[in-house]
Amino acid sequence: MRSVEDHYWWYQALRQHVASAIHPARPDFMLLDAGCGTGGMLHVLRQKFPAADLTGIDQSNHALGLTAARKTGAKLISASVQQLPFPENSFDFVLSLDVLSAIGLDESVAVHEAYRVLRQGGSMILNVAALEFLKGAHDRAVDADRRYTHRQLRELLRGARFDVERLGYWNAAFTPPIALVRWLSRTRLQGNEAPRSDFRAVPPLVNSIFRNVAALELNASRYVSLPFGTSLFAVARKNG
Repeated sequence: MRSVEDHYWWYQALRQHVASAIHPARPDFMLLDAGCGTGGMLHVLRQKFPAADLTGIDQSNHALGLTAARKTGAKLISASVQQLPFPENSFDFVLSLDVLSAIGLDESVAVHEAYRVLRQGGSMILNVAALEFLKGAHDRAVDADRRYTHRQLRELLRGARFDVERLGYWNAAFTPPIALVRWLSRTRLQGNEAPRSDFRAVPPLVNSIFRNVAALELNASRYVSLPFGTSLFAVARKNG
């Protein structure tokens, strides 16, 4: 992931969209990336918000080491999203980017924990894998065991007392070919072949086209509700 993600169209579109969804009241706002992985999102945020107080957690020490190598200045802590080591009302923003689908994770506990550590009026920004029929070898390779519908994610957030401000599918344009690739990968999983992620480098021109299409969909999802997509993007606020 670390070798591909910074230049891969899907990550580029999502990270820029996450950054554009953050509207801080002050330059030194506090943000938690809950499941920061290899630190790509923190890197983008440091570039856009140089005065922000950034924190990243992950259960993988290897991931935290890769994040540290980016030198974002973020505080990095080995911790679980199900037991955040912070007091109530600590952060203005909490990010959860493709974390809730992880094997063995209690999604409800994780979302309630995010609500607890957010300040009043703070926002949780999420991205999750969508639609069960898109499961394939990629999900197995990245240790994901669930995908969400629009209704399921809305109910999960409301169950934690969040007000859902935005929620919508994206990456709809590429859903048909991805569905075919994932179906073929499921047939291979029946043998002894090890599962592999389908995130792989693509030619620069193709990467640019794909990135622009994905970014267009993400921007359009602010105003229109797409009927399907490979992912769901949401912004939820703590107002209770």
